[in-house]
Amino acid sequence: MKHKNIIWDWNGTIIDDAWLFVDIMNVFLSREGLPPISLNDYKQHFCFPIQNYWRRLGFSFNESSFDRLNGDFINLYKKKLFKARPHFGIKAFILKLNELGYKQFVLSASAEKILKKSINHYNFNDLFVGVYGVDNLNATGKTEVGKQLCKTHKLNINETVLIGDTEYDKRVADELGCSVFLLSYGHFCSKRLLALNEPVFNTLEKLFLSL
Repeated sequence: MKHKNIIWDWNGTIIDDAWLFVDIMNVFLSREGLPPISLNDYKQHFCFPIQNYWRRLGFSFNESSFDRLNGDFINLYKKKLFKARPHFGIKAFILKLNELGYKQFVLSASAEKILKKSINHYNFNDLFVGVYGVDNLNATGKTEVGKQLCKTHKLNINETVLIGDTEYDKRVADELGCSVFLLSYGHFCSKRLLALNEPVFNTLEKLFLSL
């Protein structure tokens, strides 16, 4: 085992929900008279902080009006939350890693209350040592929560890998000091991930060989 601890991102990495974000965003784009986006567009341009992505799509707002706008987005997302499904084979994959002795965690930029509701809905409760989300709806603070995760569980950073699907996951891993593996079937396209000069995988089988 090259690694003993795995920190999983949730949205896009474990749950196949990029298409759902596109569907919901198109509702808001339509309301503003802005052109719709496709899943391919989304994967090529979605970014953090999420305010930058909204501006790129043509929305105008200040800090307080964005909080309201994003709050409306999250409210609609919560109504449609369980239309998304886990990626094919991911649950069996995580179970297998547990059997092999890996300690596994979830670290998400989703609000912790929403995250834990999802974990419970998909019956992933017993798969992870710990589940950590942020305390806001704007997807900020993931690094700070990750540092607390590592401290609480006394993780050896040299034996830890973060598995995610965006440039944000790369930044968080850099701040934590751990390795990062990126999956190309989530919220970022392969081209953007490869530009980060980190290992990128398009199947769980290939990922397994590097763990």
